[in-house]
Amino acid sequence: MPPRQARVLVDTNAIEAAHDVGCWNALRQHFRLETAAYCAEEATRLDRKGRRLVERTLEELRGDLVCHEVNDTDRAALALRLQGQVDLDDGERDVLSIALKLGEPVWWLCGPDKATLRAMHLLNLLDQACSLETLARSAGLRPRGLGQEHTEAWLSKKRTQLILGMEII
Repeated sequence: MPPRQARVLVDTNAIEAAHDVGCWNALRQHFRLETAAYCAEEATRLDRKGRRLVERTLEELRGDLVCHEVNDTDRAALALRLQGQVDLDDGERDVLSIALKLGEPVWWLCGPDKATLRAMHLLNLLDQACSLETLARSAGLRPRGLGQEHTEAWLSKKRTQLILGMEII
């Protein structure tokens, strides 16, 4: 479990889930939340139906966490390490690029993306993965309404499958 004030990288799914279950403010006060600029923009952009993943402006969200710009060199370094073994979406790719670039221990708040978990396993970062449930409890909350994919049990199962060389389903 990440200690208080640990750096925790969040992707778009994690940002949305933390807002949906009402633990975003506690997390940002308890940890140093960081993300890729792309993820902050994606979480606040209007979709085709005029909805946002989080009801915040980009400026408000950027005020809550550190947003890193990711360049093509950062993305290439990640691609070289993964050797085409995992197909990541743009936000996950950028946040993993940040993790590699920082070169120091950071935690990753896992959403339900199995490709990200596979990539973390290949990069030897899987031990740094944490569930929204675990982070919220560390911040003193007992979140209600968490989807199964945001629980420690789900993450533990997927982590074990990867370590044993099984395909995660």
